[in-house]
Formats: sequence, structure tokens, C-alpha cells
Amino acid sequence: PRATQGTSMSKTYKIVSALVIVAVVAIGGYYLYQQHRARKAGLLTENIVHQGDSWTADFTARIGAPEPRVFDTIKDVEHAKSDQVKSVQVISQTDKEKTVQMQIAGPGGQDITTRLAFEYFPEQHRIAYHTVDGGDFATTAQYDLEDEGPSTLMKFHESTKVAQSLPV
Repeated sequence: PRATQGTSMSKTYKIVSALVIVAVVAIGGYYLYQQHRARKAGLLTENIVHQGDSWTADFTARIGAPEPRVFDTIKDVEHAKSDQVKSVQVISQTDKEKTVQMQIAGPGGQDITTRLAFEYFPEQHRIAYHTVDGGDFATTAQYDLEDEGPSTLMKFHESTKVAQSLPV
């Protein structure tokens, strides 16, 4: 009976050891897969369409950062750094909304000032904005973010209507 019990425990030990090894390999493989996905960050698709005085832009990109960090970066638009963005000033702000005044480098060396109202939907991983001043542009846009662990898949859609012809 003891020899049978020892062999039975040895088999159990081997099975448990094999399962632990398989689990470690699976977890390691998943981790490496996630790291590989994070490294493949960049623009995935781009489509800009112009019809008359309307423009639509659709972009899909993978960003090498977790979704909460990407969401917070978009939410903190006043910290945006770009050659085209001259300044961003927060006009009003709550937890779910923010209105900013933005000065953007425009055509012919003229700056364009516009106000944008942002709405935040953290539980849906979504941010939407639209122009509120009725200036030269009427814009609506939305960011949809998909959490991929160490990276984020971002889908962006924007529609803009130009109120008047701008010099080129």
C-alpha cells in the first residue's frame, strides 16, 4: 500500500508541477504579447474627407500607455504642446465638463481663437468636444479609448464645417 501511495503522490506532484509550469508559461507569454502590442504604437488608420464646406476626419491609433493615462492626457488639454496650438486657457471646469479658449496658428499667419466644450465619460472611456463660439469653424469630435493593458487603442472622429472661405 505504501508503494502505491508514494507512486500516487509522485504522479499528483508531477501533474501539479506540470500545471504550474504551463500556467507560468501562459502568463509569461501573455505578458510578452502585451509588451509587443504596446511597442507597436502609432497611427493605424487615417481618413480625411472634404466635401464643400465640410470636413470629416477619422483616425485610429495605438498609444503605448494605459487607457487611464491617455484619458487624463486628453482631459488636460490645457497642457497640450504643439506648434499649431499657441495657447489654451480654461474658461470653466467641473468633473465632467471643461470649456477652454484655444488660440491656433491659422492660414496666412493669422491666429484663430475658438472655444471648445469638452465632455468626459470615464466609465465609457470616451471624451467628446464641440465648438461653442460659432466662429469660423463648427466642430464636433469624439475620442473612444479601448484599454489594452499597457497600450490604448484610440478611435477619433471629427466633423468640421467651415463658415467662410479662408485664404490659402
